[in-house]
Amino acid sequence: MPKMLRECVGERKTGLLFHTSSGAQILQSNTLQDSLHPILDYIGHECGGFNIFLRFRLTHLETSGCPEALRHFWSGHAQKQVSERHIILAQDREYRLTWAEKIGLGFRSPGDLVGQLGQLVQFRKVV
Repeated sequence: MPKMLRECVGERKTGLLFHTSSGAQILQSNTLQDSLHPILDYIGHECGGFNIFLRFRLTHLETSGCPEALRHFWSGHAQKQVSERHIILAQDREYRLTWAEKIGLGFRSPGDLVGQLGQLVQFRKVV
């Protein structure tokens, strides 16, 4: 288990990974209302659900020249054609990492950022 996940889970063996302070399930509607929508409103961005992250990611992949098979694999959608079963992107980690680095999708653990100040990125308002 990765260090970051291990720190989040702790010694727990049961229950939800992400939960409220009382241990109840976090509801999407509460997360949108309490967190995401106020943040989007603050930066002047159109409010939306969690699908805005998928739309942004797919648009970035498309405009970055990412191969279609890899875009589809990273989108999490079901296979469109029988031939997609024969493309084994899940097993070719190096190929995926090369493209992730090439188009700027690298991941840095929050632990790498300890002691660094965050920066709020302003997005243009969508009309």
